[in-house]
Amino acid sequence: MQPPMMTRHHRRIRRAKLRARSELDIFQWDKHQFAQQDFTIPASFDTLERIDYANVSREEFIERYEEKSLPVVIRGVMEGWGACKNWNSETFLKKYYSQPFKVGEDDDGNNVYVKMKYFLKYAETDGLKDDSPLYIFDSGFVKRKLTAVQKKRISGSSSSSSSSSSSDRKGKKSSSSSSPTMTSKRESTSDEDDGDSESEKDKDKDAAVGSKRARSNSLSNGSANKVVRVFGKRASRRREDSSSDRDSAKEKSVKREEEHASTLLNDFTVPKYFKDDLFQLAGDRRRPPYRWFVVGGPRSGTGIHIDPLGTSAWNTLTTGHKRWCMFPPGIPKSLYDPVMKPFDREAVSWFHHVYPRFAANDYELAKQYGMIEVIQGPGETMFVPGGWPHIVMNLDFTIAITQNFCSPTNFEAVWLYTRHARPKLAKKFQAEIERMYNKTGKCYFKDLLDKCRSLAYVPMLPMSTDDSSSSSSSSSSDSDDDVTSTDSESDIGEICMCHKCKKKRRKELRRANKEKKNDKSDRSDRSDKRSDKSSDKSD
Repeated sequence: MQPPMMTRHHRRIRRAKLRARSELDIFQWDKHQFAQQDFTIPASFDTLERIDYANVSREEFIERYEEKSLPVVIRGVMEGWGACKNWNSETFLKKYYSQPFKVGEDDDGNNVYVKMKYFLKYAETDGLKDDSPLYIFDSGFVKRKLTAVQKKRISGSSSSSSSSSSSDRKGKKSSSSSSPTMTSKRESTSDEDDGDSESEKDKDKDAAVGSKRARSNSLSNGSANKVVRVFGKRASRRREDSSSDRDSAKEKSVKREEEHASTLLNDFTVPKYFKDDLFQLAGDRRRPPYRWFVVGGPRSGTGIHIDPLGTSAWNTLTTGHKRWCMFPPGIPKSLYDPVMKPFDREAVSWFHHVYPRFAANDYELAKQYGMIEVIQGPGETMFVPGGWPHIVMNLDFTIAITQNFCSPTNFEAVWLYTRHARPKLAKKFQAEIERMYNKTGKCYFKDLLDKCRSLAYVPMLPMSTDDSSSSSSSSSSDSDDDVTSTDSESDIGEICMCHKCKKKRRKELRRANKEKKNDKSDRSDRSDKRSDKSSDKSD
C-alpha cells in the first residue's frame, strides 16, 4: 500500500513544524497522546472575581485592581467591536486566506509563517491530534505587507477574465488575417460537400480581389491613406485603454487585499482601563512587541511565563475557551516552573506534569501559594498584573487579542526593568517624557519625570530568568544580537530545548568547529615548516 500523496497544505505545515520545533521528529507531534485526555475543569474551580465593563469606572478599576496588583475578569468589553462578527473561520478564510501569520521561531530566531488558509485547514485536521498544535501568535500583523508572490497571484486572478477576452480577440484576428491560399487548401482537404467548398472558394477569391483593390486604392489615394492611419491610432488607443484598465484592476485588487490585512486593527479598540500606554512615547521603532493576534486549536497555548519588563497585560477572547493558572509574585520558580523532562515547556505539558502537584492533597500546595484558576469564555477580558507568573491553554478553537502596557500605576517597576534590560529604550523613553513636559507643561508628564529622577540611584532590578514574553516568540533588543524572549530553564545537567538554549548551543558548536579548523591549519603550517627545515638540512 503506497502512502497518500502530500498536498501543498501538508508540505507547508510540515515545513513549519520542522522549523518551529526542530527538536521534534515530524512523526512525534502526537507521541504523548494528549488529545485523548480531558483538560477541562469544573466551573466551581474558577473563583476569580468578574466585573461589568459598563458599571465600573476607570478610576475605580485602577484603585481596586491595578494599584493592588490583583487580576480580574472583565465582561462587556467587546460591545461595539467589529471582531464580534468578523473574527471567525469563514471570514478569515475569505479575507486573509493568502496572508502569512507567525506561528513560531526557528533555531536561529527567524520567524516562521503559515498562510491563513493552510493554518485553518491544519486546525481542523491534523491539529486535532497533535499534543501541542501550532498556533498563530503574531505581533506584526499590522505592519506586514503583501509579498511579491501574493501580488502576482492577486493580479493574475484579477486579470484572468481580461486575458481570456484578449485571447479570444487574438484568435479572431489570427483567423481573419490568415492567407486565402492557406484557407482554400484547408477547405479542399476537408470532408465537406463539393458545393460548399466551391462556394467558399469563390468567396475567398472575391475577398482576395477586394483586398487587392483596397490596397491599390489606398496607395493611389492620399486621403485613404490618412484614414487608414487614423484607424490605426484609434486601435492602438483602444489597446492602451484596455491595458490601463487591467493595470488599474490589478492595483485595486492588491490595494484591497492590503487593506484587508490592516482591518484586524480596526476590529477592536483598547479598553478604557488601559488607554495610558506609556511605551508609545518611545516610538514604534524602539518599543518592544506589545500586541498579539492569537488563533489556536485545543491544547495550544503559552508556557508558564512572566510578562516582559514588568508590564501588565489584558487579553480579550472572542471565540472559544481558555484555561488559565496564575501565581502571585514571589513564588519560587522551582515550584511553578520545574524541569519537565522528557516533556517540553508547552502549556499542555505543564498541565499534565506540574498541575497535579498543586492539585494533590485537596489542593494543599495551590492554597499555600495562592494559585488562581480561571476558565475564560467568549467576550471576557482577562487582566494580568505585572509580575504574576501565568500559563494559558486553549480548550477549543480560540481567537483572541492581547496587549501588554505600561501605565502610570506600574511605571516604577517597568522603568527599573527597562533601565536594566533595554538601556537605549529607557534613555529614549525618559527623553520623550521630558520633551512632552517641556512642550505641554502638564503635571502628568512632570510626575513621570520626577519618578525617573527619584529612581536614578535605586539599584537596577535584575531581569529574572523567567521574564519572558507572552508571545514566547517575539522580542526586541537593543543589542545587535538576536535574542529570543523565551529564557532557558534552570535545569543543571539537563538539556534545555527552548529556542534560546538551542541557539546558544548552535553558536557554541560553530565556534568550536571554527577553532578546530584554525588548529588544524596551524598544525599543518607547523608541519610544513618542519619539513622545509629538514629538507634544508639534508641539502
